[in-house]
Amino acid sequence: MAGPTVDDAIAAYDRLSEDLAPRYAAGGGEQFLKRHAELLPPLPGPVLDIGAGSGVHADALAARGYRVVAVEPSAGMRAEAARLFPGSSVEWIDDRLPALERVRQGGELFAFILINAVWMHVPPPDRPAACAALASLAAPGAVLSLALRRGPSPADRPMHDCDPDIIAAEFVDHGFAEIQRSVHDGSDSGAGVTFVRLNFRRDAIAPTKRPS
Repeated sequence: MAGPTVDDAIAAYDRLSEDLAPRYAAGGGEQFLKRHAELLPPLPGPVLDIGAGSGVHADALAARGYRVVAVEPSAGMRAEAARLFPGSSVEWIDDRLPALERVRQGGELFAFILINAVWMHVPPPDRPAACAALASLAAPGAVLSLALRRGPSPADRPMHDCDPDIIAAEFVDHGFAEIQRSVHDGSDSGAGVTFVRLNFRRDAIAPTKRPS
């Protein structure tokens, strides 16, 4: 059995957006900014937030002066983000992994790419293509910060396993170098849940595999 698709995940977030978005936004973006202070690029970036959800991280980055493009395929989550952060300067795009076609059509390269608790919705066979798309969007020397959710899936949102060693190797194979790895408690997301954060830097000289 292939397991849940990206479309399945989008439908779940559309259905649950009014409940999930305020919970995701409740902590604010300050902890995220502090954790990434040494990795953030000089202003104004640009910054790409993929699977931006409630918009909490995108808005925090924009408030610091970054130009932020937020990718979110769930119309429900985009609507909640607009409600939670009115007047934000974040540019929202309806796009999705693995292809990120609309973002790539813009031709912009990003100095910082955030993918926070999203990878578990990308089926493993599609992940190399997602890595290739991300490599094509990363400026030379860009930082990519990837938070992997590990542990039991919630009943309303089935998820794929995220083995950090396998995933790190896939990114390395597409021109990224792992620079940091850390594990964080995720008990507020469910019993037995942890988050593994992998930070990568885009190699300025590595060949890029073209996204299919």
